[in-house]
Amino acid sequence: MGDDDVTNAWPKIVPDRKAFWPRGHKPCDAVKEKILSAFRNVKSFPLKRIIIQFWEPLEIIAGVRVLSCFGNPFALSPVNYRLRKYRSLCVRYYYAIILNNNDGLQVDHPDMIISGAPPATAYLNLFPEVVLDLGLHRGTPLVDLALECELTCFMMIPVFSEAGCVGVVEVSMRIPADLIVIFNDLKRQLKEVGLCICPPWRFVRPYKALSVGDLTLATTEIRKALQVVVQSHAITLGQVWMPYESRRCQMSRMLLGKLPGYCVVNPAGVHLSSIELFFHGFHCLPLKMGEGLVGRTLATRQPHLCRNIHKLSDNRGVLAVLSANFKCASFVICLTSSLTGEVNYVFEFFWPQTLDHLALMEALLLTLREHLPSFKYASGARLGDELLVVDVDNSSSSGSASTPLKIFPRNKSSAAGRKRTRASVVMKRESLEGQSELTNIINSEGEDDDLIIFAVYKVDYRLLFLPSSSTYDNFMEKIKQEFELNPAGTYKIKYQVLPGEWYSLTDGTCLKSCVSSYRTSKNIDHVKLLVLAADD
Repeated sequence: MGDDDVTNAWPKIVPDRKAFWPRGHKPCDAVKEKILSAFRNVKSFPLKRIIIQFWEPLEIIAGVRVLSCFGNPFALSPVNYRLRKYRSLCVRYYYAIILNNNDGLQVDHPDMIISGAPPATAYLNLFPEVVLDLGLHRGTPLVDLALECELTCFMMIPVFSEAGCVGVVEVSMRIPADLIVIFNDLKRQLKEVGLCICPPWRFVRPYKALSVGDLTLATTEIRKALQVVVQSHAITLGQVWMPYESRRCQMSRMLLGKLPGYCVVNPAGVHLSSIELFFHGFHCLPLKMGEGLVGRTLATRQPHLCRNIHKLSDNRGVLAVLSANFKCASFVICLTSSLTGEVNYVFEFFWPQTLDHLALMEALLLTLREHLPSFKYASGARLGDELLVVDVDNSSSSGSASTPLKIFPRNKSSAAGRKRTRASVVMKRESLEGQSELTNIINSEGEDDDLIIFAVYKVDYRLLFLPSSSTYDNFMEKIKQEFELNPAGTYKIKYQVLPGEWYSLTDGTCLKSCVSSYRTSKNIDHVKLLVLAADD
């Protein structure tokens, strides 16, 4: 078969992810039109194992409310048969929101209704839910199916219009490290069509008016201090949270409200700029005392340092996206202001792992002392006094703590030539109990980037992902398994990296040449592969 014959045999199919809406004879739905438009414009990782689909709330019978993706927009690569299989079974299931079936009403196929799952939790709590390792949640039908289809993690993101929550967007994928890019891309595209992922203020406003004194003066100090700290110490991001109580449907909960306009990103931290994009869409987040660095700091009133948030196992909900995607340090400290009484302000900072954490914290605290005249530590001590910082040690599971390291104050010249006292910091190491959720993930960062293959055999086609270290025998075994070919049969393989250039793939040397061409070719995101019977 010549090159022209091979080209003619190639199907007219583009393997990139596409958005679909199997609306049938349904009337026009403005919200779903917007969802479809947003899905179409999410361009990140078009060939990877990622499916995006919309679950809408509906009442199947009186008193039974569920989430369903049947007949709703979704996006996937049309040549990834595993994603198509996952989608085809998702439409048969419901996620239960409310099951008030006290009147003895019978629900058809109750085994198709899944209770207590993250999609329903995201819808009811109004905040995203993230599962980084689906392998820890085996036993529910769609989780088992997702794992079978090579999906290992997901995000469930509630979507809001001005009227309230209109449903939940599911993003399921293979590699947790891709979560932040898809999350930011999806958030941006939803905003473009007039939807958002953060609940309207009326759903999360404080239960009682905050009698906090002169909040305006306090936040003015914070804004100026953050700008100086971030710019003068090359800190990637600094932001401040304030805990408050909210009540909805007679149920109260604690939230973290972000003081508006106080996120500052330093140009030196460009490689971590996605952190700012991640936080930018949230004016509040759920708070659980004792969970995450902010929750721990509020619960203990002790500052916390995590040298690598990638290993922080108790970031829950949407904050798990940070742990899955970033390897950087985070420092959290709780302060109060004489202007607002006992109100707690939680200062959160992110910076690269390569910096000297101890020296940076000391310099940071001195700068805060200079620019926050009304503030002090939540413990009551003055800014700049000796401070005990909990150093979260994620690598140890023994539960032991090292001897505290005390740094004594000493004089140090400022840039203006004045003498100032260096803050005294005591470091106490803390070990997390239990194993980090991240350690269980099949976390081969960039695994999908090794070799992406669009393979065709007769009228069948597949999107394959092959590690570049694979041997020729492994490669052929994979091809035969995917197309269910005769294991003892003989087949010819032709591949194309650059347009119009087809080559035979007959042994390990040819495979290495294919991989090398793929890696060095610009703007080529996949290899075309044609499988032929030996007598073709």
